[in-house]
Amino acid sequence: MSALSTQFQFILNSGSFTATSVQIPSAATAPDGSANFYSIPEKGDGFYGAADGLHTVTYTVTPNFAGTLQMQATLATSPANSDWFTVNNSTQVYTSVTAPLTTTTNYVNFTGNFVYVRAVVLRDPTVTPNGTVMFINYNH
Repeated sequence: MSALSTQFQFILNSGSFTATSVQIPSAATAPDGSANFYSIPEKGDGFYGAADGLHTVTYTVTPNFAGTLQMQATLATSPANSDWFTVNNSTQVYTSVTAPLTTTTNYVNFTGNFVYVRAVVLRDPTVTPNGTVMFINYNH
C-alpha cells in the first residue's frame, strides 16, 4: 500500500500534441477537445485488499475556478469506460458565484474497497477567465 499521497495526472491537449500534467490550466482542453478531464487511474484500497476502504482527496484550485471536481471509482481490475461510477460525497462544485477569491484547498473523505479511482474535472466552459486546477492529491 502506498505510504505517501500522490497527485492525479491528466492528459491535456497542448497545441499539436498531448501532454501529461498535474495542473489543468485555464486555457487547457481535454484530448477530445472538451472541458471534461479524466485523470490517469490510481490504485485504490481494494487493489491492495485493505479492509478499511478509507480514501482522502484534496482539491486545490486558483481564484475564479468554476466547475465540478469529483471522484470516480471502479471494482474492475481492467476497467473499461462503462465500469466507472461517481463516488458519493466526493463532489466539490464551484460556480461563477461561488468561485474562490484565493487559491483554495478543499478535502473529502470517502469509503469503499475500490480497485481503481480517478479524478474528474468538469470545467464550466461559460466562465472566462476560468481559474486553474493546481492539483488533486490522493491518499488511501
